[in-house]
Amino acid sequence: MKKQTKCLILLISFLLVSGNLLFAENKEFVMPEMVEIPGKNIEMLTTEVTQDFYEYVMGINPSRFKQKPKEQTTNETETEVIIDEKLPVDSVSWYDAVYFCNKLSIMNGLTPVYSMNGTTDVKKWKYKPNETSSNDDFSEKEIKQNLKANGYRLPTKEEWEYAAKGGEKYKYPGSDTASEVAWYYDFMNSDYKNETHFVGLLKPNGYGLYDMYGNVSEWCTDGYQARFWWVNHRMGGTYSDASYELYLDEPEFPGIQSNDNGFRIVRNIK
Repeated sequence: MKKQTKCLILLISFLLVSGNLLFAENKEFVMPEMVEIPGKNIEMLTTEVTQDFYEYVMGINPSRFKQKPKEQTTNETETEVIIDEKLPVDSVSWYDAVYFCNKLSIMNGLTPVYSMNGTTDVKKWKYKPNETSSNDDFSEKEIKQNLKANGYRLPTKEEWEYAAKGGEKYKYPGSDTASEVAWYYDFMNSDYKNETHFVGLLKPNGYGLYDMYGNVSEWCTDGYQARFWWVNHRMGGTYSDASYELYLDEPEFPGIQSNDNGFRIVRNIK
């Protein structure tokens, strides 16, 4: 079952919540589609979080591979900027991703999943999103997760792997041929661009999820202690990985803002 979520995103401090709609200055943003994952009581974004989506919520686009809007002339004197193809946001840390999730939850009147020092209000966190030097003392261990809340969050590794299979038995999510479903580094293709690619252009898997392999690696909400350091799971591989690397979990420090780091979101529905 598919569910379309429409969201008007805040651009000023005044907020009026009505269902999943936010009203501000008549500015409207339609979220990418969320689909229910059978047997998991969650819905998941069909694509990776895109740059325009991230910027509407966070007010900044940190991506290295910036979206280049197209222009079309509507009449002799007016030119309209349009974005009909969208790049995933990149260069985001795990902290940036959970900050985004809480902000989006609050915008939609939902209960945020992540808290620090007892508060889910990110304005009160001692963290500045999409910065590095100012957050040197910030620790993932300070963030608590209420995975029973109805707000937006990152998927667990287990949820991500289950969703990627799409209820099918293909080698890759939706196909036995990597190039049909994933953007990855193809050594045999001299025309391949080693950068992020537009989301949703390739074949989806059985649940209607796009780009589960390749493009940007996707943060998961959980992680583990690796010797002296905490790392979080990153799944799906990247645009710069070979096809045989797309299967791998590539755990990373939660503060890293690599240009192949992205994410997609989920939400509990029951």
